[in-house]
Amino acid sequence: MNIEIIDRITKEGHLDREWVEMILEALEVGISVEEIKEFLVKKGSPALKAE
Repeated sequence: MNIEIIDRITKEGHLDREWVEMILEALEVGISVEEIKEFLVKKGSPALKAE
């Protein structure tokens, strides 16, 4: 995983580094963006309730 990308995403977007790392790892193992969204919605992620 590219640490520079993670650093840029977390600094510029003010995102939690652990969340960014977890999502990038999920994508690397073949979990789709849609599956990640579904998981977060099921778990009640405040970030996705506005969608």
